[in-house]
Amino acid sequence: MSQGRRPPNPPEANVINALRFTRTPLRFLEGIQSRYDDIAEVSLPVGPSIVVVTNPELCHEMMDRIDDFARIPASGAAALISENGLVQTEGSTWQNQREDISPGFGAGPLETYVDAVADRATALRDGWDAAVDAGEPDRDLHRDMTGVTVRAASKALFGADIGAERAAEMHRIARQAATEFEVSPTTITPEWFPGRPSAETRGMAARLREMGEEIIETKRETRDPDTPPQDMLDFLLLAEASGDRDYPENHLRDQVVSFLIAGHETTALGTTYTQALLSWHPEVRERVRAEAREVIGDDEPGYEHAADLTYTGQVFTEALRLYPPAWAVLRSAQGAQSLGGYGIDDGSLVIAPQWSVHRDGRYFENPAAFDPSRWDDRGPSERPAYFAFASGPHACIGRGFAESGARVALATLVREFDVEVPRGQLSNLMVTPTLRPGDGVDATVSRAE
Repeated sequence: MSQGRRPPNPPEANVINALRFTRTPLRFLEGIQSRYDDIAEVSLPVGPSIVVVTNPELCHEMMDRIDDFARIPASGAAALISENGLVQTEGSTWQNQREDISPGFGAGPLETYVDAVADRATALRDGWDAAVDAGEPDRDLHRDMTGVTVRAASKALFGADIGAERAAEMHRIARQAATEFEVSPTTITPEWFPGRPSAETRGMAARLREMGEEIIETKRETRDPDTPPQDMLDFLLLAEASGDRDYPENHLRDQVVSFLIAGHETTALGTTYTQALLSWHPEVRERVRAEAREVIGDDEPGYEHAADLTYTGQVFTEALRLYPPAWAVLRSAQGAQSLGGYGIDDGSLVIAPQWSVHRDGRYFENPAAFDPSRWDDRGPSERPAYFAFASGPHACIGRGFAESGARVALATLVREFDVEVPRGQLSNLMVTPTLRPGDGVDATVSRAE
């Protein structure tokens, strides 16, 4: 039995709620957000109830209570890709992994990452320049930004740039995976809808595992054991060599695969959405450009510029408020729980939805507007209703990488180019574990004045 009074329940029939949630999940969450102040329970025809937390303070409480509200174990196709990475594990395994991995996100690796982002963004800038000269200015903006961030992440986390060919392969795999993991009854409650992943999906997962093994093998062959660890994979290998950890089989490969995906995706999606919004708000774009030209000047961009690109940081934060790559935090109630005085049954799926909380007029004035100035006086940490990177012990470990890297990537490109994205390109995003464009983001680039 749950502890406390029952959360309010939408009056529609269970099957109607289930269809609405799985067919148009973002619209469904917005509807729940507008009708309930704190929390709502959505019953489904089968499986556990879905509890949507609409109060940001309760969202943070839920994310803080990791023993009461646990992450959902990987299953089906997701387990084929990785089931023992930091983003999947719990308990002492997660605590040990976090301890081993954290130094890989310190000041040195952060500088390496941001400089690598600057290098890849500069290469993309040069590629755009050549494309304009060749009369071929049309781009898939999301693919371009994935190429920047996945190569920078691999350099900073694994000590080696995976190269253009594998970066393009990663983009293709991610697009394929999006179809497999789009929100549906089978992805929300897979235990009630068991099924065998398709041959195509199994092949995708096998290729990701193979990439992970290749990265580890290269690191083992090239790493000097007398050199202090420089990146996340170095620290993981050091922990493995110590023999002090009792990790699951394939944990090292699963970590590499997890971070190969998660280590680049937020920044790639966030900078894509930011540039689309800048296209539709040229006055904001001009301010970003002016800041980039003032801060970077005639230099090549790098880590040393990130801290001074403050307005660009506000723009990125505002873009993630409107289009958070992580659209919701999903947890499973471990036993009967109470949250905000409401009872939650054992096994309930509990959702803290960034998408709808970020767009709630109770917490953000004129919430549908793209307005970076709302962050002039209050940073993200001062607004509980903003949690694009989640919060609590399981908050995104790479937040600093994403925010600093995005500043430098955006400044590098906006400083010299206008990117025009047709209206409507972000109106039909796929709701997978991340919020992503299904068919890319069409864009046209031209040199800025």
